[in-house]
Amino acid sequence: MKKSCGCGGIMTIHMHTLIYSAKIKITNVPVYTCGQCARYEPLPVIKRDLGLLIRELGERPAGKLHLSFADRNEWASVLKDTFAAGLFAGGLPELEEAIRKAMQSRIDLLLDVYRTAADLSDKKWMEEIGLRLSQLTAHSAESAK
Repeated sequence: MKKSCGCGGIMTIHMHTLIYSAKIKITNVPVYTCGQCARYEPLPVIKRDLGLLIRELGERPAGKLHLSFADRNEWASVLKDTFAAGLFAGGLPELEEAIRKAMQSRIDLLLDVYRTAADLSDKKWMEEIGLRLSQLTAHSAESAK
């Protein structure tokens, strides 16, 4: 949940709002932010999906938009929900445990939904759920560091 910054400071995770092309507000983007130099960078586990979203929006998006990255990425959604649950008096270990539990709950839910989609032979729905599951299962809580 923490990492070192190039300036020597400590970077911690929080949810950030990005403004893309001066027109599009992308909320709930999990990033590492340095408390000393204010540098920030997206978590490695979400970079690919964030890049895909930006490519999808194009260089000159039409009109003003507001999107939540948590609607498109399971990691961002789990982190958003966990952070919204409140303060963690036990500090970092308690937060990490809450994130692990939230991830497992989300995986269990997605597996149940996948089973329903399979029972209905809905291939498109199964593919969508499979992609969502891969966002969580391809990376453990440790790889988010």
